[in-house]
Amino acid sequence: MSMLHLHFDGDITRNHTVSLRTLGRSLYHLQGAVNRAHLDVKYGEVWKNARLSAEDYLETELWSRPPRDGGFIIEFVENSPRIKSTLRRMVGAISPAVEKSRAQALVNAGSLVQQAVQRDQQVSLGIITPETYENYVPNASQHPYGDRAINKEIDQLISVVRNPNAGRSTIEIIVDADRPIPFKFDKVSSENFHSMVSNRHLGEPLIFQVKVTELDSANKSAKVTNVVTERTVKLNYSSEVEFEQIKKYLGAAVPMTFLGSPIFEGGAYDAKGGDVFFIRLA
Repeated sequence: MSMLHLHFDGDITRNHTVSLRTLGRSLYHLQGAVNRAHLDVKYGEVWKNARLSAEDYLETELWSRPPRDGGFIIEFVENSPRIKSTLRRMVGAISPAVEKSRAQALVNAGSLVQQAVQRDQQVSLGIITPETYENYVPNASQHPYGDRAINKEIDQLISVVRNPNAGRSTIEIIVDADRPIPFKFDKVSSENFHSMVSNRHLGEPLIFQVKVTELDSANKSAKVTNVVTERTVKLNYSSEVEFEQIKKYLGAAVPMTFLGSPIFEGGAYDAKGGDVFFIRLA
């Protein structure tokens, strides 16, 4: 029998109960983590904004046991090989992230705009020779976007103990596929995990070809369709100068060829649907 176990303790509990807000947020993101893990196992990848089919919904069902005393404890179980594989995938994503958040102080690499300037200088000086997006994609599987997608949900789940009103509280998640693996968070460890998962940095620049479909000057972003994947992705840029460069291609039949950097989040990038930072026209 596979099991997910949630244990709330401390100031977020009251007489072995928790608030609707705390429980609702936690369960929503726990199911979200199960969904991301399921997609990664079933399809070999999970992409940005991926949705479950009707069949996927049936394959990601776990059923609750009655709540237990001891703070507030609730468990979800299911006897299914598919769920067992899904929970193993969750453990595979969460375990290294927890270890990194404990052992690794994140270095502040500056804003994305500052990083874009540095990346442009590296290309101009010949330190980096950008490859085309087409050549990059076949080797991009080494970047575990599935881990990022699962841990993003876990980060939201454990945010209930980061809340200023949570006081001295803990939340423990036990994932049991073959044996119970516990992950326990207090305010400090939850903040460290959040810093690790939400860290954003620019990868090495690539040459992209896209068609510009929307342009938003207020938010310094655009929606573009990647010519290779035919997927719509978000393109970020830094100033009015870049806005004017991109604007020439808005709605045009001819693709825009540009130098841009993949935006990595928590050490991962969705090579087929992840955000890109515009550096300059190529």
